Order: sequence, then structure tokens, then C-alpha cells
Amino acid sequence: MHRNWLVNRTNQEFLAYLSNKISISPVLAQVLVNRGMKDSGLIKDFLYPSLKNMHDPFLMPDMRAAVDRLKSAIDRDETVLIHGDYDADGITATALLVSTLGKLGLKTCYHIPNRITEGYGLSNKGIQKARACNAHLIITADCGISSEDEVAAAASLGMDVIVTDHHEPPDKLPAAVAVVDPHRTDSVYPFRQLAGVGVAFKLVQALAQDMGRDDIDLEELLDLVALGTIADSVPLLGENRVFVTFGLKRINDSLARTGVMALKESAGVNGGSRAGSLSFSLIPRINAAGRLDDAGEVVELFLTEDRARAEAIAQLLEEQNRTRQKIEADVLKAALEMIAPGDAGPAIVLASPDWHPGVIGIVASRLVDMFYRPVFLFSVKDSIAKGSARSIFPFHLYRAINECSELLLGYGGHRQAAGLRLDLENLPAFRDRMNKIVEENLKPEDMVPVLEIDAAVRFSDLSFNLINELALLEPYGDSNKQPVLGARDIEIVNQKIVGNNHLKMQLRQEHMSMDTIGFSMGKQLDNLGKASSLDIAFVLQVNEWNNSRNLQLQLRGIRPRS
Repeated sequence: MHRNWLVNRTNQEFLAYLSNKISISPVLAQVLVNRGMKDSGLIKDFLYPSLKNMHDPFLMPDMRAAVDRLKSAIDRDETVLIHGDYDADGITATALLVSTLGKLGLKTCYHIPNRITEGYGLSNKGIQKARACNAHLIITADCGISSEDEVAAAASLGMDVIVTDHHEPPDKLPAAVAVVDPHRTDSVYPFRQLAGVGVAFKLVQALAQDMGRDDIDLEELLDLVALGTIADSVPLLGENRVFVTFGLKRINDSLARTGVMALKESAGVNGGSRAGSLSFSLIPRINAAGRLDDAGEVVELFLTEDRARAEAIAQLLEEQNRTRQKIEADVLKAALEMIAPGDAGPAIVLASPDWHPGVIGIVASRLVDMFYRPVFLFSVKDSIAKGSARSIFPFHLYRAINECSELLLGYGGHRQAAGLRLDLENLPAFRDRMNKIVEENLKPEDMVPVLEIDAAVRFSDLSFNLINELALLEPYGDSNKQPVLGARDIEIVNQKIVGNNHLKMQLRQEHMSMDTIGFSMGKQLDNLGKASSLDIAFVLQVNEWNNSRNLQLQLRGIRPRS
């Protein structure tokens, strides 16, 4: 797919000022400015995350009301039901609340809804489970902000509800005892981009703090917070960066919780994990149960200290993940066959009764990557279309869906991802309306992916010292991607195809040569024959081979110069 190149540039005098003030290279200074950091204090907080930089949880809307109701539940010896969600964010949030509220003196039970039979959000089955547990209080985790009717139903049965969520609030909030969501319009919380598990963490932080329970080690919870935060693709900036930095240390610790150790072993994860690698190893396995079946056992995985039980659950997740991969491949193939060659339309809106609702979100993400436009996939049953939507950055998905609300039975989500339901007969009208909204809000250039280059460099700028500096930016993730550097007018010394269609070259600028590798870029070789030189975009890395360490450029893009 063609991509427009965008090279970020900043006033060189300002970069020199930052570089001297903080003792960093101009290249790192440029990368940090690209991430919105132009103040030396903010930069130091970013490069050296500290638990001291966590915000006061009582700045969150309704946090005082939530804490007071929980303290009342402790005094009355009440049982509390934690109602989570079936994805990794909701599962980790549920496990965090169950384990910590138990230590703080509450009796707890929990419910993870079945994606197929209950759908997203606070469910009637969950409310009935609360009755069976004799719970007088329900706490939602990563859901509930759009559950106005269900909150009212719980109240009619004598149950209070505390909503903890991070999705975009509707115009009318549910009539809960407390609605804790940093995205509320009246929120003054300094960092709005928390995942659902991050909001749950702030609740237990506030309760432990208010009760003076210094014995509650909040840092022990950060492995769960990190997993849910990475899984939900929220920006790894601000407080999320603190959570993930310290959470990864616990995940990589040999004394990590029993369930995490079992999951790592079943996934074949050895040594230290980075945020990006978790997205392809542990997190798909955590999500697998909720996509295909009942995710309740995954909560148990994170709560149990029984090694054999943890290993059995981890093995089950391994098997479910393999099944998920097969189903996903079949749905992707069928979806691609529905898209006319060269005519994907402003928005891709597809539906089928044969599609498993548990994988359509993943497939929608794949189609966004392939066609770079908003994608809506629906699984149809009994004339009801249940959909998952994914978007490109310039298009705010939740706002667009909100403009179609009269066609829908329900919806929820945020800028980049959403879920929705509608009567099948309304699908053509929804497709037409969404295509019109996309056309009205996006220019043609918005629908061409951008290769964003963090800094223009010369080969003479590249060194092991720069590698070490850039490592300070980790953990990488949404809004803090691994830096892509760019260099112009590069001479080709030699090139060849290696392995499975990988392009391997030696490139030179002035008197300095660099080894490069372009994975799955072998087809570019035909374009290089007549090129006098190249412009390249790349990630700087270290290649270790036969006990030697060398700098290597991992290519992200090539532009031949004639």
C-alpha cells in the first residue's frame, strides 16, 4: 500500500536548547518533541517514570462517593459482585478488584458475561448472579457507562451500582451511586486515557488510601494493570507509562504471580517481555476464552496460587487461541472475497450469519491495516446484526456512530474501536449513512496511511550511544511507537534476497556503511536497479550474531531516487 512520508521537523535552535539543558542528543530531543514534550520537567518524568508521579485518585469524578459506599459495605459486612467484561482489560480489572477488595475486608463474587449470549456491558444475568450471591452492591469493571436500563433494574431489586469504566459516556449517565470514568465531561482528572483496569486500580488506590491501609501493596497489582492497559491499546503516555513500566518488571520477575508464570510457560515466553511482544504472546491467549467461550476461568488464572490449576487453565487458553486463529483466518478470507477489487468504499461495512462474533473485531483491525479506512463487521443471528468497528486515527468512530443512533439498538466505545447492534433490516441504511459521514469528515489524503518519521539523521549520527538513549523511550506502544528515523541520498553498495523474501542491503552515506534488513520487502528489489540513490526510513537496532554486536537498520520504507 502506498504511504505518504511525513518527516517531523522542529526549530533547530530549540532542539539544541533542549539537548543541552537535559544532556540528550538532538535526535532524542526531536523524538520527545514529536510526542508533545517540550518542557524539561515533563521530559524527565517521561524518561524516568516514577510511582510518585501517579495522580490523586480523588480527582476522578464520583470517587469520594464510590469509596464511601465501599466503606459502608465493609461496615455492614455486605457481599459485592464485580461485573467485568470478557476481554483482557475487563478480565484483569475484575481480578484486580476481587483480590484487593477481599484484602480490604469485603466479601466478593464476580461475573464475566458471555460475549455470545449476553453481549457487552452490565447484563441481566450478572444482576441475577448478584442476587444469588446475596450482593447488595455491584461494581462494574471496564463497562457500565452505557448500561442505564440495567443499573435501573439492579436498583429496583435493592442493589446499588458503582460504575468504573473508561469508554465515552453517553449524554445521560446511568443513575448509579457513583460513575467513575475519566472521560466524563465534568472530569478534572489530569490523565483521561486510562484503560478500564487503570480506573479499577485508581478505585482500590483511593479506598486503601482513605482507610489508611499501608499494608496493601499497590505495586503488586501493576502486572494486571500493565496487561490490561497494553491489551486495550490506550496511549502509553502519562500514568499509563508508569503502570506499564513497573508492571512489566513484575511480569518479567521470576516471582511473578502463579497465573502469569503459567501463561508465560504455555506461550513459550522465555526471559524478559516488552509491551509489544505481550500483544502477540500473552494477551491473545487471555482474550481467546472471551472470544470463543466463557472467560470466567481467566479471572481464576490470575487469582489462584495453585500451580497445577494455573497450568491447566493456561493450557486451555493455548488450545482456544489456536482455534481462534483458525476461525479468524476463515472470516478474513470471506470478508476479503466480499470487497470488490479496487472499490472498498469510504467505509467497509460487511455482514454474515457465518461469522463468529468473537473474532470480527480482530478481523476488522486487519482490514483497517489493509485498506486504511473505517471498518464495520457484523455477525448476524435471528435478524440482529452484532458488530465490531475499528477506525483510522483521523476518524472519530464513537462520534460517527452516535450520529446513526436512531438506527441502532445499542452501541459503545471510543475513538478507535466500538461495538454496536442493529436490526438487520437497518443495515443498508446504516451503511449508506456511515459512508456519507466518512465522506463528509475525511479528505482523500486522510485515507492514505502516513509513514511518520521522527527525525532526519545522517549515518554519522548513528551509534550505540543513540541506541541506549532511544531505549529510554520504552515501553513502546500506542502514541509512543518505536522511533522511525529517516536518511536521504543513500548509496547502495550491494543488495540481495535472503530467507523468506527479505531484502538485505549494505548502504553507504559519505564514508560510513550500514547493514540493513527489510523484512518481507524482497519485491522492492526490482525498483532499485535504476536508482542512483535511496531515501530510507528505518528503526535503529543492534544485531547480535556469533558473539558480536553491530548496528543494523531495520527498514520501514524505501524511496528510490533517479
